[in-house]
Amino acid sequence: MPSLLSLLLIAIAACSGQETHSRAQEYLPNGADKAQQRSSTVPNPPENYLTFAFYNLENLFDTEDDPTNSGDDEFTPGGTNQFTEERLERKMGNLARAIRAINEYRGPDLLGVCEIENRRVLEILTQEYLPKGVYSILHAESPDTRGIDVGILYRAAELKHVTTTMHRVDLGNGRPTRDIMEATFQRQGKAFTVLVNHWPSRLGGEEESEPRRISAAETAARIIDSLRAIDPSTDIVMMGDFNDEPHNRSIHDVLDGRAYDGSGAFKHRMVNTAAPVEEEGVIGSYFYKKDWELIDQILLSPGVLDEKGLVLYETAETVFAPDFLRDRRADADAGPPFRTYKNKFFIGGTSDHFPVVLRVGWK
Repeated sequence: MPSLLSLLLIAIAACSGQETHSRAQEYLPNGADKAQQRSSTVPNPPENYLTFAFYNLENLFDTEDDPTNSGDDEFTPGGTNQFTEERLERKMGNLARAIRAINEYRGPDLLGVCEIENRRVLEILTQEYLPKGVYSILHAESPDTRGIDVGILYRAAELKHVTTTMHRVDLGNGRPTRDIMEATFQRQGKAFTVLVNHWPSRLGGEEESEPRRISAAETAARIIDSLRAIDPSTDIVMMGDFNDEPHNRSIHDVLDGRAYDGSGAFKHRMVNTAAPVEEEGVIGSYFYKKDWELIDQILLSPGVLDEKGLVLYETAETVFAPDFLRDRRADADAGPPFRTYKNKFFIGGTSDHFPVVLRVGWK
């Protein structure tokens, strides 16, 4: 006969399993069912998968004043935002929770990030808040006047980093912006390239600022064309905060990023997995003046349409928007991203963007 203690332990284990399952379901991305329904684009299912994600971390600064970076002045304990160690710890904990929850609590295999001050903040995040030893870091300083950069976190157990190249974006006005990061990886002897972007904002108005994003798009297009000139079937994953949506000129026309419908030959430069999400119009990655904007996007080169290396599996990215990343106080119906600051007031959220996620097959 089992003892009373053993029966009690079995009951606790059963309850724990039920709680884990229910929490995982609660935090599944909105529209996950739709994403799965439209994901079957490859005749033969891939052998396994890689999960890519991109996340604007919203002004992830450390608390130290860097005399060479005037952009960090407001994010210090004595600055206008009064950014203390306690506030940094809270933001780090929030970001780590969001990253861990991606990919059904396994975390992404590769995560592109932007709005980070330096390598140190990524080291704090990966070494103190995320599972230790899981993620390696790619980072380089950009000339941006706000002092913010782009970077990559990746699973070294899954991906071998080969090279990193930073590309300067010339806006033609003498004002520096974020570089485009080009990183090459290998997996099982097959190489692919990741481009991480953070294009100029719409400061001054969408139309007035559009030429700056077109300059960034032209730079990205040249990088992609140079890679495809060497190998037309090369696999490229382009991700970022583009500050433009799939229908805007910089993405739709200059970059030539379009949705893939699975029929006929794909004749455009990039497959834009954000385009189907924008067409649905249910949610975006950013909420501005009561409207959703899908400015965080993941695009793939036509090389993913073959049966080697990266293989197109999901034709639409997922906006990862669990309840714990939403601010119901700001808009109960829409539930926009729960940001860290609002009008210089610390409200303790995670970021003013939602992450975007895409599962890609591997053969």
